[in-house]
Amino acid sequence: MVLIITLYFYITKISKVCVGEMVSVKVLLFAIFREKYGIKETELEFDGTLNGFLKALGEKISPKLVEDIYDPESKYIKNNLIVMVNGRNVKDIKGELKFNNGDTVAIFPPVAGG
Repeated sequence: MVLIITLYFYITKISKVCVGEMVSVKVLLFAIFREKYGIKETELEFDGTLNGFLKALGEKISPKLVEDIYDPESKYIKNNLIVMVNGRNVKDIKGELKFNNGDTVAIFPPVAGG
């Protein structure tokens, strides 16, 4: 029995190193995005990277949503959107965007004013 438990923990530890730690985040959609995709809130599990987030978002909601928010040229969130992680605009985050377990991601469409 001890051997089985030890083996389980060893395999779990190795799989986390090989696959990477998975994180779970809450995603909130607002305004036109909420209407267009019919989702107000969802949870995503992924590897904590921006690419992982986009892949999980496309699989769970729609690949079209990824096209709506991601600019493949700049390899970052489109500049005309407001995307916040825990209340902080991603435009203010220096370096690579990483997500942590329990983060909340709010996605707002382009805002027009006058």
